[in-house]
Amino acid sequence: MKLIPLILVAHAQQSSLTSLTQVESSVYRIVNFLYTTFWILAVGALIWAAILFLTAGGDRERVTKAKRMVLYACIAAAVALLATAIYPLTYNVLQGK
Repeated sequence: MKLIPLILVAHAQQSSLTSLTQVESSVYRIVNFLYTTFWILAVGALIWAAILFLTAGGDRERVTKAKRMVLYACIAAAVALLATAIYPLTYNVLQGK
């Protein structure tokens, strides 16, 4: 995970951003990478919550923890979906559409 910023910096050093289109493309790739990483982590959190729920064995504390984890993962997913709508909305406003 520590190599990812280094890869991004190395890529930025190899190609200089000379136009607005290149900047937009770079930002889009970074946001897309973060979005994909987020969804992998969100699905992992849901799977972990399911494992906690299944292995709770009737322990109310572990069941409550698993339910809370599912709730937070769903809220985070909803926020991420709303956040993806911001980019096209802002782009259209800036383009005057």
